[in-house]
Amino acid sequence: MKFPKKSFPNKKIFKHGKGKCCVCGENEYSVLDTHRWKKKGSEGGKYSLNNTVCVCTSCHRLIHAEKIKIIGVFNSTKGNTIIYIDKNGEEHINQI
Repeated sequence: MKFPKKSFPNKKIFKHGKGKCCVCGENEYSVLDTHRWKKKGSEGGKYSLNNTVCVCTSCHRLIHAEKIKIIGVFNSTKGNTIIYIDKNGEEHINQI
């Protein structure tokens, strides 16, 4: 399901639904953001459920500073899963 850019201010609903940062697990709603893991432009990073993850403001800054790199988000038998490399270079697989 794709959302036009204007209608994705349903970020509140998305953040409530996810409820925690997919990287560190922070669950304080007031510090949660939504992040498009594929960038705009050449990567085709439009706002959609498959291209958006819930992250806290701290992890969001680290992602934009390229200290955390999201490798991919995919559906598995256990639910949506994210693969990322943290600031120490370690790979993680988290269910989101």
